[in-house]
Amino acid sequence: MRTRSLACLIAVALSAVAYVSALAASVGEEDTDVLLFDAKVVEVNEQHISVIARTGVEHVIATDAADTHVTLKGERVEFKSLRVGDIVTVELDAQNPLKFARRIVIGEQAESAVAYSRH
Repeated sequence: MRTRSLACLIAVALSAVAYVSALAASVGEEDTDVLLFDAKVVEVNEQHISVIARTGVEHVIATDAADTHVTLKGERVEFKSLRVGDIVTVELDAQNPLKFARRIVIGEQAESAVAYSRH
């Protein structure tokens, strides 16, 4: 009898821990067809960027330096400020049949891999 009570108590405790973990992981924005939140930039060039979404799926998104607005800390910056490793939120153009980035918000700058020379 005590063994069964102890097993039930442990099962309830494990269920509570799993529930709280799942709830904490689900807090935040959800990716949609026109918004990608907290995606990691893996490639940048003049015509497109490649990002890895939180789900692990890679998206290749068309860009245009004139029509894609890039912001960092609320300030608009040049497109060339976007770097590999940045965590971004991408707003896609819903009217465009291609995945086209209308707006990119840089969340946090990853540590840049700057080469240095030893003297």
